[in-house]
Amino acid sequence: MPEGNTPTTGTSPLTQGATPTHIGKFLLNWQNKIEIATDGLAHADSIEQATWARLAAGINNLTPAGNDTTVNDEYYDGEGFGTSDVTSKRYQFTVAGHRVYGDKAQDYIASKMLEIGDNLKTLMRVTFADGSQVYGVVTLTNIVPAGGQPGAKQTFSFVAVFNGKPKFAPAPASHS
Repeated sequence: MPEGNTPTTGTSPLTQGATPTHIGKFLLNWQNKIEIATDGLAHADSIEQATWARLAAGINNLTPAGNDTTVNDEYYDGEGFGTSDVTSKRYQFTVAGHRVYGDKAQDYIASKMLEIGDNLKTLMRVTFADGSQVYGVVTLTNIVPAGGQPGAKQTFSFVAVFNGKPKFAPAPASHS
């Protein structure tokens, strides 16, 4: 199990025992850890020096996407069927949930809603439930700092698009 994801014992009578990390052979998503650097690009060459804030409170969806660019071709020997080749990617994460005012990570992202250019760039690190990580410089796009119906919790979402190929660290050997 990744560091920092040790099950905790509930204190409520309704939550007897340890918090589950699996259902059968499936890892539960709550173990994914999303972090954003709140010092912008101040430490872009060193993730160890960045000022990190965890995106967790109010967040209920993390969706990665390759955002592939493809070239589609048909050739005479394909008998009318074509081929597709992925020629580039813009790897990204869509993060969504409910707005929690006072949350350091959400407040930082929401403060960027009217920015453009380099002011939208920072570091992001996602540690998956198996311990593997994807990290690098991202551009914060499509920031939705609040909204929704009158009687509902306020929404919060954004898309973090990696600039160039993100770094990938495989899960520790104990998870393979």
